[in-house]
Amino acid sequence: MNTSPLTWLFLAAFTILSPAFMVWAAGENPLVSDLAGQWRGRSQFTGISYKEATQKKIAPQDVEIVLSISADGRASGRLGGAELNGWAVEANRGWLARLLHIKSDFIIRGQIVGAVIPGSVGGNHPINAPFHVDGTRIVGTVFVIYPIKYPYPFLSLRLSR
Repeated sequence: MNTSPLTWLFLAAFTILSPAFMVWAAGENPLVSDLAGQWRGRSQFTGISYKEATQKKIAPQDVEIVLSISADGRASGRLGGAELNGWAVEANRGWLARLLHIKSDFIIRGQIVGAVIPGSVGGNHPINAPFHVDGTRIVGTVFVIYPIKYPYPFLSLRLSR
């Protein structure tokens, strides 16, 4: 089998440049410690479940979102009247996902305790909130996680310092 010199040149360039490209792409990832501080915003709440939203058991209303993130990634605050419990901010993608524009930069995992607004379903609800940083704002969505169901998006995150 005869291989052309151009093929060998391409393989050599790829072998030499791919580690440098990976280091360059990985260097652009924002850090959780960069998010440290207090973030605030408002979002419209229609219900914590599809059933609650479609049956209009509560009137849609704006709720205040307050989120405090420490440099080590722990988070506290509230979504309307619900307190945040055991929240942690983590990086959600690496250099390849960033290069391909899939996933979000960060994700918050934890629980909310209580009702977001009076009349809404209270209790403990596990949540995920994937988000990215857009300039000086956090932009994402808060999902409630139900067993054996698709996660339900119930609040938009549009927070600023």
